[in-house]
Amino acid sequence: MGHKKSKLYHHPQVEKSYTTLTMSQIRYICRHTNLIDKEVCRRHDQFLKMSEDGLLTMGQFTSILQAIWPTGNVNEFADYVFNLYDKDKQGFLEFTEFIILNCQLNNDQFYRGCLFDMIDTHHKGLLSREKIEPLFMALFKLIGHSTNEQNGTSISQRHIVHLLQVVDESKNKCLSRHQFINIGNTIWTDEDNGMGALLAEHPC
Repeated sequence: MGHKKSKLYHHPQVEKSYTTLTMSQIRYICRHTNLIDKEVCRRHDQFLKMSEDGLLTMGQFTSILQAIWPTGNVNEFADYVFNLYDKDKQGFLEFTEFIILNCQLNNDQFYRGCLFDMIDTHHKGLLSREKIEPLFMALFKLIGHSTNEQNGTSISQRHIVHLLQVVDESKNKCLSRHQFINIGNTIWTDEDNGMGALLAEHPC
């Protein structure tokens, strides 16, 4: 009885194409954004003009954020958000990852939530008084407002005390994530150049 040598067939590995857009991708993006299919295709064409290989690097992403906040310092925020969405840590964003993130960046609550999470390193959802000042410094740094004490855009302890008096319904002397991301909806009643006056003069 003879032995027949078995042949091993090596199937070439199919490489993923990052420049093509499939119908399943389009449907997924439409479900997670308010975009229609034609708009997704149009933005995909724009994306390929920025990144011919379909992979967006950290540097390219930072440039996009700099266009959103032209007078701000976006580097720290860009690094945090990029790594948050680069879930497989490959060092780039695919179109699907980018377009969903890009749509979310148009929402003030989203980027304020990211800023809060940057400061809330223990993920408690609450910031004590000493953490509130760095939070607003990060916010003003991102959107390009000067934090110079002389021009009145510095967050002082007086501002923080007043902020907590207005939004801290539980009186635990902390600022919650929910309170911060919804701070634009706060009705300010201060007449002493407090936090409300500061944010009204420098909207976020």
